[in-house]
Amino acid sequence: MNNNDQKTTRIAVFFDGSFFLQINSYYKHNHTVGKSFFFSGFMEYIRHKVAQQEHSKYHMCPIVESHWFKGRYSSNAFESRYPDPQKRTEIMNSERKTEDSLVYQGVKLHYSPIHLDNETQEPLDKPINVAFTAEGVALAAQDRFDVMVIIGGDGEFQHLVNKVNSFGKRVMVLGFNLSFETETQYGPRKKFIRTSQILMERANYSVWMDRIIEEGLETNERLVLSLFNNM
Repeated sequence: MNNNDQKTTRIAVFFDGSFFLQINSYYKHNHTVGKSFFFSGFMEYIRHKVAQQEHSKYHMCPIVESHWFKGRYSSNAFESRYPDPQKRTEIMNSERKTEDSLVYQGVKLHYSPIHLDNETQEPLDKPINVAFTAEGVALAAQDRFDVMVIIGGDGEFQHLVNKVNSFGKRVMVLGFNLSFETETQYGPRKKFIRTSQILMERANYSVWMDRIIEEGLETNERLVLSLFNNM
């Protein structure tokens, strides 16, 4: 019998909130599936995927840590960024629903302030990267997990992967490579949502989710269908 069948593999899930919400919006508004992600189904999929990669069993791969990192505008900055009151209300309602789902799943929420350029009103920095990396390294050093699962796209997370590996932990990255047309004030423009190639290469387990989702929707695979609400 494989020893891994006897050993619990503890999973820590780390979400880059802004990246995840972009992907969620894509599948809801720009993909034929037309559905939002179902967090419970997403977590179930992660457990199955880790069990597969670790040559273990689903019941031996519990999620013991789950963290959501996202930048947050101050009230004044939020109003400057979105001057239309209706648009602000829609965004706030959407964020509240997302937070409710996360809290229900036991995900710990981490927010960092977003600072805007006074002239362009564009974000000046990537506020979550430091907190994301610091939390991941701290939990690895404290031996709080065996496999970290990152849902994010920033190439800077490669340094987190290296550090987590140095503690004898493995890292799985759920990556996406999406492109679509969106309407802007200047007409239709091509938009891309991509996980850094170097981040995928540094991961112990790199999983291209967009490909898996396409194949799973075509074959009606249960685990893929369960990623989405009301499928």
